[in-house]
Amino acid sequence: MSKAGQSTNPLHADLVKVCAALEERYGQRKPQKFTDFIEALVAQILELGASEKSSRDTLKRLRDEYVDWNDMRVATVREIEDVLGAKYYRSREKAEDLKHLLGDLYTAFKRMDIHDLLNAEGIETLRALPDTTNIRKDMVERALLQLLDVKCFPCDEDQFRLLKHLGGVPKPLNFQVGIKKVEEALDVEEILCLSRVLREHVHVYQSAGEEEPQDLDFNWDGASAQESDAKPPKKPAAKDSAKDKEGTRATSKETRTEKDKETRSEKKPAKEAPKEAPKKETGKEVKKDAGKDAKKETSKETKKR
Repeated sequence: MSKAGQSTNPLHADLVKVCAALEERYGQRKPQKFTDFIEALVAQILELGASEKSSRDTLKRLRDEYVDWNDMRVATVREIEDVLGAKYYRSREKAEDLKHLLGDLYTAFKRMDIHDLLNAEGIETLRALPDTTNIRKDMVERALLQLLDVKCFPCDEDQFRLLKHLGGVPKPLNFQVGIKKVEEALDVEEILCLSRVLREHVHVYQSAGEEEPQDLDFNWDGASAQESDAKPPKKPAAKDSAKDKEGTRATSKETRTEKDKETRSEKKPAKEAPKEAPKKETGKEVKKDAGKDAKKETSKETKKR
């Protein structure tokens, strides 16, 4: 769309503002052009939640690993996961999604070479895929936009609700009318950028268990996706680290003092009062008692007499 046309469209400024705000969080990416419809779908699965470099490098590995898409279709989920790599974002889930995608395409066309459908007649056949398979409609529309510049806004109901929530389109607009308004307001490159970041944000809050649209700062530390990939985590400032060290030292001293006290108390047990040994009766005392008893008995007998 020409700049003059964009300036006269009342929605253009709001849509661009929303896109720029989302790109600040999820990073800007160079537009990709494809000549292979299946590759465009595979790329969308790989890029969701992953960095630009990681997703593109992984797509290249897949193309190098397998002879064609049918070769990848017959591979196991574990084999695809191994190619993605254990460190790849949700590698197991991605491998399962890729396996299901290729299986759905084969079920729909009974073949994996569908280049002959990339024409005016075949577009409608491809657009019917969501009706007979589990392939998402917005993914099909985005792939057609990347391949043939078919003017359409790849968006599902959840992404459109998010766009409304962020102020991109008026809230009274319904889904069908809103999609048409966006297609009229933006050019192909702007549509691709907006659709990608909307999909990313919906993925983030739905993965966290939220169904309703969330603000831009939902679960965000303020760093963009590009910054988080390029830079290591920030180290604490010098003042903070010095304070932390002092606190650690003080704590360690207190801990040592308490331990020393405990050790001393263990080494020096409390003195117990000496127990009084039972007195033993000596032989002399026994004799004296016997003599006294004898005298008493003698005196009693004398009185009787």
